[in-house]
Amino acid sequence: MPKRGGGSGGSRYNGGTGNGNNGGLGSRYSSLAKDFDEVEDHLRRKDRNKRRVSFKPSKQGDGNIRIGLDAVHRWDDDDDMGDITNPLKGRQSSRRRGSPIPRGKFGKLVPNVYGWYQVTIHNGQTYEKEKILRALLAAMSPHVFIPQYWREERNNVIFYTDDFELAERIQQLGRHAQLSDGFRLMPRVCSGIPHVNIDDAFKERMKVVMAKRYNAQTKALDLSRFHADPDLKETFCPLFRANVMIVALEIVYENIPDLEAINLNDNCLATVHTFKGIEKRLPSLKILYLGDNKIHSLTHLLVFRNLPIVELVLRNNPFRSRYKDTQQFVSEVRRKFPKVTKLDGETLPPQIDFDLQESTSLPPNKASYLSDSAGAEVVRQFLDQYFNIFDSNNRQPLLDAYHEQAMLSISMPSASQAGRLDKFWKFNRNLRRMVNDREDQRTRNLKTGRLACVSALDEWPRTSHERRTFTVDLTIYNPQMIVFTVSGLFKELSASASSTIAASMQAYELRYFMRTFVVVPQNNGFCIRNEVIFITTATTEQMREFKRSQHTPAPISSATNMPSTSLQGRLQPQSRGASILPPPQPPQPQAPATTTAAMANPGTGAPPDEVTKMQMIQTMSAQSRMNFDWSRKCLEETNWDYSRAAFVFDQLFKENKIPPEAFVK
Repeated sequence: MPKRGGGSGGSRYNGGTGNGNNGGLGSRYSSLAKDFDEVEDHLRRKDRNKRRVSFKPSKQGDGNIRIGLDAVHRWDDDDDMGDITNPLKGRQSSRRRGSPIPRGKFGKLVPNVYGWYQVTIHNGQTYEKEKILRALLAAMSPHVFIPQYWREERNNVIFYTDDFELAERIQQLGRHAQLSDGFRLMPRVCSGIPHVNIDDAFKERMKVVMAKRYNAQTKALDLSRFHADPDLKETFCPLFRANVMIVALEIVYENIPDLEAINLNDNCLATVHTFKGIEKRLPSLKILYLGDNKIHSLTHLLVFRNLPIVELVLRNNPFRSRYKDTQQFVSEVRRKFPKVTKLDGETLPPQIDFDLQESTSLPPNKASYLSDSAGAEVVRQFLDQYFNIFDSNNRQPLLDAYHEQAMLSISMPSASQAGRLDKFWKFNRNLRRMVNDREDQRTRNLKTGRLACVSALDEWPRTSHERRTFTVDLTIYNPQMIVFTVSGLFKELSASASSTIAASMQAYELRYFMRTFVVVPQNNGFCIRNEVIFITTATTEQMREFKRSQHTPAPISSATNMPSTSLQGRLQPQSRGASILPPPQPPQPQAPATTTAAMANPGTGAPPDEVTKMQMIQTMSAQSRMNFDWSRKCLEETNWDYSRAAFVFDQLFKENKIPPEAFVK
């Protein structure tokens, strides 16, 4: 019998070939191992297709990482420089990520407004200042420079220069500047302004330098190139910084209030807004030098327009290049500074003025204008008759005041300016509202014929015109035509108001109006041939003035008690009306017609009875706006002489001798 397990020894474990049954078992194990090999080879090929991550630094990778970190470190240290060009920020870089930064394109330097540039040397704090300067001067030979405002920050050394060409040469040094131990300085240059720390010591140092630069004989202060003063060598004091200029102006305001001239040339001033209100602090300043600065617009100088400037220097400012024509520039300067006689060191020719040998003054303004004083009586009569009927409950009698072919036009501003004015809006004939597809409105809203005119006016709400606010301009007065304009305020009374209630007690909206009348002769009188009306809402100032006038009594006159006459006589000039226009002489106070006979002086006639006294008190109270007690007192002290009482009241009121309680009802 064959041995158990068959084959040669160990074939069971090593998968060797055998004969008989053993050979079958061995082939089974060999096929399984082959399958495992295929799976492992498949996984190996799949793994090769994946992106491998390795932390083993290669020669090329190590260089890339070092350059990238160094670049990031250097940009982080300079995050406060605003004007330097950063190729990694604000635009898409054409350089492939991870590639070395080209030395020729790193931090390209461009001129800035203020002309200062910062030089930074990384890790330079470990070396002495003399060694670093010696290495820089040796690398820049034969050029020489003096670093300004040297300071140390973190591990870096920082200094400044105000020379752009020198800053460019320092930037181009690159690796050429090195110390004796082989340390490469590699200075980095960018736009930057030295730090300014304002404290009491800083202000005191400024005050000392300004005192040195002040000329008491000419009252002139020289602040040109102030930061370069030798006494400010260790302190950066730029006047183009607003906080520094404010300190300088405060020193001037407190110590030289009578300053007449100031020189601000070559201070890199881009704006002069800190001089706002200078006319109140330095009212005598008349000579101003602003040459060699960075002012971009002539309008910036308007802060000096209220000063009596006679000499001005503006050369070498950016705005000067905008004016190709010198005469145009001089004209613009003179328009802002009319008293300038010297500009940029050249005396200007005298301005062309009117040949007036003596000074003249404008005539005084008047509330009303009368081209002919003879027409004032006709206008007074018209205003009284017309508005008495207009403010009544029935406006139909106005038909007698208009010509058969009369024309009427009513306009008002836009709703955005004066509100809707709902009760009047449908009559609005403002030509700016008329569009091409609504041309018929021009004709429809123009009322022709006296019936159409009065019908339009009759649709107005009830009104109460305030005669005190009227102003009248009589522009034409001749036998053929009278043209005058009346303007003032009127109350638009509410529709629910009762006619029995006084207009002063009703709810109202205050409106402003202006009406121009063209009046022509008709039979024995006159009639309205043309009328133009303008209506708008009263302004806030007009409302305030109107409410204030309500507490001021009107001049006592009998005109307010005269009965209104009819217009049947076509404005007959023989009749008298209310005193609306101011007459050449002030009217004499008169008593009411119903009590004239009873108001005689007690010494010459019988004293009035109680009924007459009550009528006189009521009339005095209504016209003077005093209460009954003070009206009685006024009449009693004048022995019930109404004319004398009215005269005395007017005099005392003008002298402001009547106490306020007299008008409290």
